[in-house]
Amino acid sequence: MVKCVSILGATGSIGRQSLDVIDHLQIPVCALTAGTNVQMMAEHCRKYLPRLAVMSTQQTAQALQEQIADLPIRVMWGEEGLIQAATMEE
Repeated sequence: MVKCVSILGATGSIGRQSLDVIDHLQIPVCALTAGTNVQMMAEHCRKYLPRLAVMSTQQTAQALQEQIADLPIRVMWGEEGLIQAATMEE
């Protein structure tokens, strides 16, 4: 049984399609990652409420943090954040 999933590249076409499947199957999302599309990532964060959101750069991570400051979501950036998202256990 799947406890939750991490979606790498959530704002890209495959990531968005994966989120459509997640909507249909009602699977919880643990982590989302994105490159530089802060606006779409903020929308995804508000919808899926992951525990972790990761952006590619420190600047975009700070911009995302500002947009979702009211949510209990940890924001990271870069390779370290990607590793955290990919290795989350639940």
